[in-house]
Amino acid sequence: MNSDSEEDNLIETSSEYELSSSEDESEDESLESARNWFGVDVSVLTPAPPKFPFTGYPGIKVSLRQSDDPLDYFCLFFDDEVISFIAKETNSFAEEHFSNLELTPSTRALQWKDVTSEELKRFISLLILQGIVQKPTEKWFWSKRPILCTPFFGNVMNEKRYSLIMKFLHFQSRFRR
Repeated sequence: MNSDSEEDNLIETSSEYELSSSEDESEDESLESARNWFGVDVSVLTPAPPKFPFTGYPGIKVSLRQSDDPLDYFCLFFDDEVISFIAKETNSFAEEHFSNLELTPSTRALQWKDVTSEELKRFISLLILQGIVQKPTEKWFWSKRPILCTPFFGNVMNEKRYSLIMKFLHFQSRFRR
């Protein structure tokens, strides 16, 4: 390849360009160093990475009959271990929240009691059902007005408890990342 055309295709880097490993480097400096272009010799291509054959067998590893209940499929992903983990994290988050606040006697947070795995399953069922029975606002699911009434929601869980669980629903502690 012609050396003149190579020089035309190459963009020189700034002599000020240096990689800094210090943790105190500002975000602007990092951005600035990322914007510096450098030349690439296209006549010398790096070899492609090796291809490793896929040896796994894709798909669900559990045998479910065609007549099985949709709940069985749900439980494949949200088993008892996952549900109890979410309940534990939700309770921890609520406890952390309350310990950092001065609560007034009228606050609804005083009504909090730890969520159980069974209660969390009911909560998740209401979340899924809200995707099927759609209403403009969440409060309308618990409305007692005859034209809006969907009594199933209130029979499963009252609105205040649902709102409290929704407020503190948590999947991972900030301190265990």
